[in-house]
This record gives sequence, C-alpha cells and structure tokens, in this order.
Amino acid sequence: MKLTSLNCPNCGSPLRTEGNTQVCESCGSTFAVDYDESDVEFEKIQTEAEREQLRLAHEKELLEKQYELQERANLEAEKRARKRQREQAVTRTVKSLISWIVTLGVMALIVFGVFKLRDYIRNGGDLGSLGGIDKIVATPTPAPNYDVTPEDVEPQMEDFIASGKKVQMGIDQCAYWDTQSAVDFYKKKDAELVDAYIVTNIPEKDPDESNRLVLIFKVIWNNEDEGDKECFDAVYFEGIRVNPNGGGVISDFNGRTIDRSDAAWGWSMAYSFEEYDQCYRENITALGGMVTQVKGEQ
Repeated sequence: MKLTSLNCPNCGSPLRTEGNTQVCESCGSTFAVDYDESDVEFEKIQTEAEREQLRLAHEKELLEKQYELQERANLEAEKRARKRQREQAVTRTVKSLISWIVTLGVMALIVFGVFKLRDYIRNGGDLGSLGGIDKIVATPTPAPNYDVTPEDVEPQMEDFIASGKKVQMGIDQCAYWDTQSAVDFYKKKDAELVDAYIVTNIPEKDPDESNRLVLIFKVIWNNEDEGDKECFDAVYFEGIRVNPNGGGVISDFNGRTIDRSDAAWGWSMAYSFEEYDQCYRENITALGGMVTQVKGEQ
C-alpha cells in the first residue's frame, strides 16, 4: 500500500482518512490510497483469521456447557446411588430387628407356656382342660404369598398407577443434544399408562424381591422451539405379595425407576426410551422372570 502523502502537498496541513480517500482538513484537497494485490490478500487473511477465532470461541463455549451438564448429571447419579444404598441398609437393619423381636417373642411364649404347664400339672390339673379351657385351638398365621396374579393386583391398580405417575412426573426436565450439537432443554409434559406387567420368580433374588409389578408409561417431553417428543419409561414396585387377610395385595406403593442404559434418550442414562421395545427389554426381559400382562395395549 502506498500513501500519496501524510500532509497536504498543497498547503502542508494534516490529512484525515475518509474510506479509501485522504482529505486535507485545511484546503479540502483529496488524495487516493493505492492498494496493490499483496495488501488485498493481507486483509483477506486477517478476516479469515478473525472468523476462525470466533468459531473456536464458540466451540469452547459449547464444550464448557457440555462439561457442566455432564458434571451435573454425574452428581445426580451419585446422589441416587447413595440414597439407594442408604435405603437398602435401613431395610436390612429393620428386617434383622424384626427377626430378633419375633424370635424373642416366640421364646418368651414358649417359656411362659412351659411354666404354665408345670404349675398346672403340679396342681393336679387335667391336660385335656389346661387352665380351665376345654380345648386349645391354634390358628397359624398365613405365610406371605409372593405368587401374585393379575386378579390380585387389579383391585389396587389405580393406586399403583397414581404412585407411578407421580414418580414419572417427578423427573421433570432434561437436556438433549440436537443434530447441530447444540443443547436443547425439555420439560416433561405428561405421563400416561400404556402397559402393566407382573414379573415373578426373578432369579438370584430373595423371596421379598423376587417379583415386580412394572408399569410402562408413554411420556411427552416438550421444548418451546422443537415441540413435543414422545418416549417411553417404566416404574416398578418390588416385593408385592398377596394379602393373607383376603383381598388385594400388600405393597409400600414406593415406585422406582431402573438405571437406564445408553439407549435411553436424554442425558447420562437419566430419562426415557425413544422406543417401546427397548424400554420393555431393560425393564422386563432383563429380569429373567415369568411375565404376565395385567393390562395394556401392546
């Protein structure tokens, strides 16, 4: 680039730049700036370098967002794992305590009965009318029955559905990578029951964990820009058993969700399945038990 003059050759006053022209501030004379090919190429290189710098800055921002969301998902997964461990520890402690209480109660009854019988015999009583009772009748308490059928569950299905939907709607938002590698945030809009199954005789499980009632929901996620997205997810109830006092089943109605695989839609195995078949495989087929459908459309 050649500058014709930094000062006006006519009057010697300073020049100012106006576009590609130099103008004298005193006499108004104008002068052209002569560009050669190397000047134009240099400007093009500067422009391309700026564009590349902006692109790299944009990619850095996307990676930082991805890292932040992944860290958040990992923290949530760790919280759920710790909560599950605490619940299992409490359950084992309660079971052990109940077992000791029952054992001590039985031993106390036996000791009381032995002393009662000894005193009665010493007093010349008749064993046929022990303690003034003509006949002793023992009514055994029925053992828990985990062979649950659809007929046992149906009277309380509305309770199971309500509890399962509450669990589903509690998972109310997620982040999703779209085809442009941008993060879209979705809110859960609805959860509607599709199918219900009983899975019994699950291998390698204790009796109180060897059956499940699994409810499969059709869930709708919504993004303001992308609209609705239809997926599937499941809630299960473990250890349900027939009520020995007649009618329905016994359950804590505490619905749970599995740790979903990478086939699940959303972030870090945390949300729903895009395909019904994959939801069925991971929530039912994977258990290896006997499957009976309670109700549904599939």
